[in-house]
Amino acid sequence: MTSLKPVGRLAFTVAAITAASMALTGCGGGGQAQSGTGGGAPHRGGTLVVGDESQPLSGLDPVLAQALDAKRMAAQFYEGLLSLGSDGSSLRPALATSWKQTAPTSYEFTLRHNVTFHDGRALKASDVAFSLKRIVDPEVHSPYASLYKFKDVTAPSDDKVVVKLAQPQSSLLHLLAQPWSAGIVSEQWVRSHPANDLKTKENGTGPYKLSQFREGSLIKTVRFGGYWDKTKPYINEIDYRVIPDESTRVQALQSGTVDTIQVSLPKNAASLKQRKFTVGDEYDVGAYWLGLNTLNGPLANEKVRQAISLGIDRKQLISIGSQGAGVASGIIPAGDPVLSGQKGDLPNTEYDPAKAKQLLVQSGAKAVKLKLAIRSNRPDKLATAQLIKEQLSKIGVTVDIAQVPFEQLISNLLSGNWNADMIQLTSSLNADASQYLSLWFEKKAKSTKVDDPELWQRMSDAIEKAGSDQDRSRMYQELDKYVAQRAYILVPYAAPTVYDVWSSKVAGFRTEASGTRMFLKNAWIATER
Repeated sequence: MTSLKPVGRLAFTVAAITAASMALTGCGGGGQAQSGTGGGAPHRGGTLVVGDESQPLSGLDPVLAQALDAKRMAAQFYEGLLSLGSDGSSLRPALATSWKQTAPTSYEFTLRHNVTFHDGRALKASDVAFSLKRIVDPEVHSPYASLYKFKDVTAPSDDKVVVKLAQPQSSLLHLLAQPWSAGIVSEQWVRSHPANDLKTKENGTGPYKLSQFREGSLIKTVRFGGYWDKTKPYINEIDYRVIPDESTRVQALQSGTVDTIQVSLPKNAASLKQRKFTVGDEYDVGAYWLGLNTLNGPLANEKVRQAISLGIDRKQLISIGSQGAGVASGIIPAGDPVLSGQKGDLPNTEYDPAKAKQLLVQSGAKAVKLKLAIRSNRPDKLATAQLIKEQLSKIGVTVDIAQVPFEQLISNLLSGNWNADMIQLTSSLNADASQYLSLWFEKKAKSTKVDDPELWQRMSDAIEKAGSDQDRSRMYQELDKYVAQRAYILVPYAAPTVYDVWSSKVAGFRTEASGTRMFLKNAWIATER
């Protein structure tokens, strides 16, 4: 791959970016209808071939599925007690047919009858209790453990589950609706398999079951004939082929080698749309995060952090870094379907290099030099990092960019051994707004590089004390401003994380904000006319 030139001489121009952005108009929520009206009536049969960037780095265990690649597969194999509608926010029955809150810290769920795991064993309430307790089991090391405030989970009968919380938690039901983390596993199956087996094997209740796992090349799934929703899924087999390079995935789709892919570059989505491929709805849920180490080094100085924030031209980043597809955002992405995030007007986010220079002088810092760690093998991330480097050089700050393999970058973040002053990551949709903050700011978490008791109290209040989504939205907006004022993290923009693109072979498919293809169970192979 040819190395990118400095940002001032980047190969693409703003004019080209604008054209690509205009070509994408209509791909999103207000535009093109998604697949579902053509292709004949729903029917069973056929094989769908998916071109994927990577296989799950963390494996197939739902409680460990944090990155998008793992969530995508968890959504095919596992299910939660609840599910989310296509709007990404409304709660629907899944493995539970009904639920009720019996006290401020107590919920009761009634399970669906005749649900079986892929190995043929019937789902019982004891499996649910085991699965939920497993999330917070310190021996499991789930990245989701801190999100759940369980005091106890019990199974008073085979079809009843009672969840008792240590404190009120307004986010609980949405968390239980995600098939990753809250995906229900078979207690007997998990206990009879070593933890390492769960990386390449599965036993969920979902619409598809694993047929073959070939490391680094293929995950083959087949229709689960015992699925509780008897009419689904329609497609007999879905093959997930690993094609790491995006341009190669695009070529594979155009040649018919694969039937559907995800792309991250807006220009590729626009080009494929012009070639009559379907581009699914887009969602501004991919917050471009710059996590800051505020405990050590230059960024322990608040004035330096504020100067960095003021020295970043977010409008230029949106036009170039996201190819015009992004919008101004706070920590909670602007397109979050449950609690839409800030869309601008946060403290220290207006580009002001003169003020940034003043703050650097006032800080007393000398020759500020920062190391920025980014994901390797993603030219779009490198181009954006180069642009940030160029912008900050104008206020006298030097930035060294370190390209790190994705799995190593995540490991560095979660272990607390950042080996950098800043880490760049892009969020994917989370089930609840609390998840966006927990990654960076959870108290005592190794990934947290902030020490601020008031911040932790504000986070706790937003989870525990909000009486409605409107209350929570207000609390999170206030918390977002608090974080921006102290420049604990920089979020220049939010944009679609990925664009789903598919050929005319696919019918009945709808994308959703998480980008996990969880609605593939509704798709079928189109009838040729």
